[in-house]
Amino acid sequence: MEPRADLVDATLATVRERGIVGTSETAIAERAAVDPGEVEGAGGGLGALLAEAARVISRERVAVYADRLGEAATFAALAEVARELHAEEHDNGNLAVLTQLLAGARAYPDLGPALRESVDIFAEEVAASLERLLAGSALEDLLPTGELARSLSAGFLGLELVDAVTDEHDPGLFGALDTLVALADLVADAGPMQRSLLRARLRPQLEEG
Repeated sequence: MEPRADLVDATLATVRERGIVGTSETAIAERAAVDPGEVEGAGGGLGALLAEAARVISRERVAVYADRLGEAATFAALAEVARELHAEEHDNGNLAVLTQLLAGARAYPDLGPALRESVDIFAEEVAASLERLLAGSALEDLLPTGELARSLSAGFLGLELVDAVTDEHDPGLFGALDTLVALADLVADAGPMQRSLLRARLRPQLEEG
């Protein structure tokens, strides 16, 4: 049985305001204006509420990501979307919530699988964008888009966590990514002969990796 939506919303608000240490069944009950007994019996108690809160915030974030990722026509545009979303997440406080949920994963076993789902659903959207942008390029069929998407998603999450412990958003965190996407767009725009040469040079190295 999934926890009630109002209690999940109250859980997210409590984590946002008090952090994982200050989040308890009593605090959630106060935020939701209900009796603590309702929180205790909410389909698994505090651990289940935190896990569902992680799923809810992830689904909401990915819904925003999916539309923007789908509009990116180049790797540079894809990187710009990532930069914009990162800044927005920092400003709206979602980074703080995510950081707190990650901090609570050891104390609440239900949180681990929920947070892994968060990475997976984001990676699926990234993989779809990568496959679309790589189609017809010298890198098509050479790069494992699924694994690459998971690595990029984990890296994006790491950037979010680094930025979450700073007082101000650091745009320089994406500096290296700008260089990589510029190279990717150059490869994508290569002519037939250049593509053939690139594939011949890259295939043995990628197969070894």
